[in-house]
Amino acid sequence: MSATNDPVTNSLLTPAQEAAYSKHGTALVNQLRVFLKTSRLYERDNKNFVHQKDSLYRLLNELLDEYGDLTIQVQSGYLFFCGIRIKTEYDIESNSGYLLYLFQKLHISGLMIDVGVSEEHLVTLAKVLNDAEDAGIADYQRLNQQFAQQRLDYIEVLPPVYETSENMDETRLRRQFAKRTFFSAINNLKSVVGNISANRTIDLTRTNRIVHSLVDQVVSDDRYLLELTALRAHDEYTYLHSTNVCVYSICLGSALQLTKTELANLGFAALFHDIGKTRLPLQILNKPTEFDDAEWELMRKHPTYGVLALAKTMPFDENSCRAMLVAFEHHFNLDGTGYPLVHFRRNLNLYSKIVAICDVFDALTSGRVYRRDPMSPEHVLRNMLEQAGHKFDPLLMKMFIKTVSVYPPGSLLLLDDQSLGLVIARNAHDLFHPIVKVIGNLDHLYEIAEEVDLSRRNEVGEFSRQIVRAVEPQELPVNLSTYVLQSFA
Repeated sequence: MSATNDPVTNSLLTPAQEAAYSKHGTALVNQLRVFLKTSRLYERDNKNFVHQKDSLYRLLNELLDEYGDLTIQVQSGYLFFCGIRIKTEYDIESNSGYLLYLFQKLHISGLMIDVGVSEEHLVTLAKVLNDAEDAGIADYQRLNQQFAQQRLDYIEVLPPVYETSENMDETRLRRQFAKRTFFSAINNLKSVVGNISANRTIDLTRTNRIVHSLVDQVVSDDRYLLELTALRAHDEYTYLHSTNVCVYSICLGSALQLTKTELANLGFAALFHDIGKTRLPLQILNKPTEFDDAEWELMRKHPTYGVLALAKTMPFDENSCRAMLVAFEHHFNLDGTGYPLVHFRRNLNLYSKIVAICDVFDALTSGRVYRRDPMSPEHVLRNMLEQAGHKFDPLLMKMFIKTVSVYPPGSLLLLDDQSLGLVIARNAHDLFHPIVKVIGNLDHLYEIAEEVDLSRRNEVGEFSRQIVRAVEPQELPVNLSTYVLQSFA
């Protein structure tokens, strides 16, 4: 029998067994998606159709021999194979992203396939699912009736999974853990910066422990840490900015499928990328107006100051050297421009290119140092995308947008009912319709915000609320951090 969604059962699996489930589940998702797509393009007697049908049938029989009945199911925005979560991408063009979209559109949570399924069943399954997607009015009850009418006896459609109180309790615990780790990172950074400023050798044991905790949470579910990056606190900007860049960098590295060790190394370097600014006068860092030429010249020295500060206070090991490299390179551009000025420049380190993207994104959305007036996250992403290829690595830029979504956490959106939605999370199956908190309208803000999933549709299949546009921070000059933290109470 297959593993169930019971965490007690799943906890009995060894890491090797979980890896096998993940590998087999990903293979099934990929082949099912290819088969559904092929069935739209070719008639059933076409050799391409026959090849993909045979491949899916062969794979199903292998997995049925191994596991018994098979399930592919969506829960909390992730795909599960036989109760084990598998790697899930959110781009609809990806195989897993398409199945997320399809199941959501059909108002089901997934499929169960049992021993006895035939090739003819697969042909019928493809037609039923594709027709239901095109019609746009399917739901669990209708599909269940169609499966019965078409005699799909060995394939079962699974009903939608709604959040139970147990799920909500787990979500609350995850949020609280993310909040505790996030603010621990900020407070620890303050302590480390104090020691660096005094040229004292620092103990990095706690720092490494916190970074590893951030990595574990991102790999498990990055939603809650990304939600916290929407916080804004001008008196804590330096520490909040560095922590945000650390979180963004780990999330982007995770999307690139770096190992946990590599993610920890990346997160450590990102946390200290701006450490050179501790060597600059506070009156420059906190200046409310634009820098003059002399101040800009001094500001451009902070990467060099960062290397010197880390070299004086950190142990001379590989991790510290990597942090020095990122501190030095994070303002270098892909086309050779940027600062500090050097006479010879080698190819940029991957971590430096990642941190460069995350640093600029957080800085421009916060409205400090490089641009005094903050811009909406959606506006910043559009501007950064235009600079991909000469300032930013285009592949990394694309992956970053997929990571934070088209409307990243912290985006303020005007909806078609004139309400304001503060984005708190990307939507697992639809990057263009995030999860928001409705905080009021342009004339009045609520004390308590309502959480709304903008991908939800009404009974006729239309989105319940549509996005009109992104709201620039200057249109509503208030700190929205209170609304972000309401979810973490």
